[in-house]
Amino acid sequence: MAALRNLLGQTAIYGVSSIVGRVMNFFILTPFYTRIFDTAEYGAITELYAYVAFLLVLLTYGMETAFFRFSSKEKSKAHLIFSTAAISVLITSCAFIGLIYLTNQNIADALGYSSKPEFIILFGWIVAIDTFVTIPFARLRLQNKAVRFASTNIASIVVNILLNLFFFMYCPVAVEDGSSWVSSFYSPEFGIGYVFVANVFASLTKFVLLLPTIAGIRAGFSPTVLKQLLPYGLPLLFLGLAGIVNETFDRVAFESLSGLPPGEAAAELGIYGACYKVAMLLSIGIQAYRFAAEPFIFSLSKGHEGERVQADAMKYYFISALLICMTLICFEDFSLMLIGEEFRSGAGVIPILLAAYLLYGTVFNLSFWYKLNDKTLYGAVIAFAGAVITIVLNVWLVPKLSYYGSALATLAAYALMTVISFTLMRKFHPINYDLKSISVYIATAVIILSTFKFLALSGWLKYIAAFMGVGGFALFAFIKEKNLIFSNDNRRDNK
Repeated sequence: MAALRNLLGQTAIYGVSSIVGRVMNFFILTPFYTRIFDTAEYGAITELYAYVAFLLVLLTYGMETAFFRFSSKEKSKAHLIFSTAAISVLITSCAFIGLIYLTNQNIADALGYSSKPEFIILFGWIVAIDTFVTIPFARLRLQNKAVRFASTNIASIVVNILLNLFFFMYCPVAVEDGSSWVSSFYSPEFGIGYVFVANVFASLTKFVLLLPTIAGIRAGFSPTVLKQLLPYGLPLLFLGLAGIVNETFDRVAFESLSGLPPGEAAAELGIYGACYKVAMLLSIGIQAYRFAAEPFIFSLSKGHEGERVQADAMKYYFISALLICMTLICFEDFSLMLIGEEFRSGAGVIPILLAAYLLYGTVFNLSFWYKLNDKTLYGAVIAFAGAVITIVLNVWLVPKLSYYGSALATLAAYALMTVISFTLMRKFHPINYDLKSISVYIATAVIILSTFKFLALSGWLKYIAAFMGVGGFALFAFIKEKNLIFSNDNRRDNK
């Protein structure tokens, strides 16, 4: 249990930073955007950021996980491995931004932003900088420098928020009041472009604060090390690309698949994107867990101890994730306050997206069997299967069900990936997950939520019932797990 407590402690540290950062983002920027932009404008922001996610995976090409794997295996070469990985990603990032400058107008034409090619250049810089800093961030995680990791991320978010408030609250008023200083650089016609300008400066903030870590690239570049990293990382590139298809294809392709007029399609996408933000609150916990789990699990020795920690981690992941899902659904009135009223018509899609995120975290937990055994090709196959389902179901369902079809396609893709990954794990590297307890927790959560929705209470009775449902689940889990939580490893092993 000591190892698991260590993992939980690291997750808590990253969780605090993730929660602070996401709270600042979700509770300030999302409500802000969905009140100052109309649904079509927010749809444009949603679409463009979906491309950013895709490009970040493409340009890191599995180097982050490869860095974890080989730095854990060959600790004496950790500095050289970091330097090689960082320089490799730096080279490809520079090549990418050069390509953006050569082709920005063509890309803008293809995406429907012909009059705004500068949007593409701004996005190029966001992607290039954020891609490069993934390796320095990974080094901080490997060194357990959670405070440094957290403070850097939070500083970046603060810069982003302050600049958004500056551009969209102060500058328009200053221009109306005749401020020549603001008028010298601010143009109201640039509109949502200032969202991207703020993001560029936020990304630069991360880069500057990470300079002491980036200085580690002075260890040099080793072609031999790169030859070790690439065969491990490239299958993870395909895994990541397929995963991004699962996560973003619905928003990237929505307007073309919906069959709606352009303005109406953009408005629907804006509603879906806003509701997606609410469901993404579950990703706070998943992200915190991922930040802690990857370097931690790679550091464990193979065998019974490592497998036992993975099994326990899966169970506690389900308990925590189900608790978050129940809270967001039972206290939906408060969750929806994150977005403007005109976006709340899509609230019915949130439980579907929460279920999809729950399975996304499950897929991550199941990924360690192939990462630890250097069988990352299986990960690519699993993600490819999910991507196929995502594309096929979006093409079939979106014209019929609008963004509900997109959400159902995402849920189906992660469900398939869970089944395939679990099946392959049982065949190649069996881990004795506590499926009985996990099933009991899922069934309990479903029963509580079904009862809550069936009663359809209102006013204070609704909130009392919500508190009793969520609190009852938490109490049930605590009572069921307290012997394990308060036991030591020796007692558990003797059972």
